[in-house]
Amino acid sequence: MAIKYHPDKNRDDPTAEDKFKKISEAYQVLSDPKLRKRYNEIGEENGLKPDGGFVDPEEFFRQSFGGERFVDIIGEISIGRDMREALESADAEGNENEQNLTPEEKAEKEAQKEKLEQERAETRAKRVDGLVTKLIHKLSKYTELQDTSPPSVAAFTNIIQIEAEDLKHENYGVELLHAIGGTYTMKANQYLGKSVAFGLGGMFHSVREKGYIFSETVGTLRTALDLQSSFSELAKADEKGLTEEERSKLEEEAAQKGLQAIWRGSKLEVESVLRDVCDKVLEDEKASRETRKQRAVALKIIGRVYSQVRPDVSPDDIPITPEARTSSSTSPSGTA
Repeated sequence: MAIKYHPDKNRDDPTAEDKFKKISEAYQVLSDPKLRKRYNEIGEENGLKPDGGFVDPEEFFRQSFGGERFVDIIGEISIGRDMREALESADAEGNENEQNLTPEEKAEKEAQKEKLEQERAETRAKRVDGLVTKLIHKLSKYTELQDTSPPSVAAFTNIIQIEAEDLKHENYGVELLHAIGGTYTMKANQYLGKSVAFGLGGMFHSVREKGYIFSETVGTLRTALDLQSSFSELAKADEKGLTEEERSKLEEEAAQKGLQAIWRGSKLEVESVLRDVCDKVLEDEKASRETRKQRAVALKIIGRVYSQVRPDVSPDDIPITPEARTSSSTSPSGTA
């Protein structure tokens, strides 16, 4: 079969596009509590749509994790584009029989894969370089002070706290700030530790970093396997004779696990990119050793502030304990 089915030569493949669109729309419905409730009541066939209709699939996944407000810190998350390419690739593989390809077609297929990988690498490198410039500018608000007195540190910290309190209200804002903060803190400690005890401090943090990356990767794989298990259960729904209510529950669980899997994958991507960004910022040979040290100090301050961000808690989120009820009954408003 001709190489025409390869995703890079057939990016407008309607089958892959339709699959990607349906996945996006399912997540848009099931990630909205109100729509999810209506979905469980009336089903997807009844024209469920968010207010204003469905958004572009790639735009939805882009906005799901931070959106435009985080672009200057983490760049454009590629999960939407990667999902589209994966579906197109799966379609191409399904339509091609490797054994039926001629040597020339196989060679062209490999060349297309290499080209795609090269494009991804170039896109990532461009993303990293852009973020390096923006992070250096952000850190310069501290490094150019040339004043490390407590009031100066407090002023810089306050600027970052105001920013973090604003950013946390974006989709997955708190989770993203924690991921960014953890990476910043780890890389700052790694750099600053190089000058402590013959560099053993930096080595210690480097080992911790490798352990963290391994743990996060394993956790992401487990989430993906858990999602796969849910899909298998859904596939067997008819065989098991599940009721509509049971099927809806399985579908909702699968959607939630799907969003969790996408988040874990996006988090891995963000942290990987930011590690490269921090390395370039802290190993910048154009900057003096003292400037790089001050960058690390500022990076650690930002990391600490981001990591300490907590979501807002509304009165409805606070459980009423027996002690609270007792306190309420003996309050001035409840006395005779």
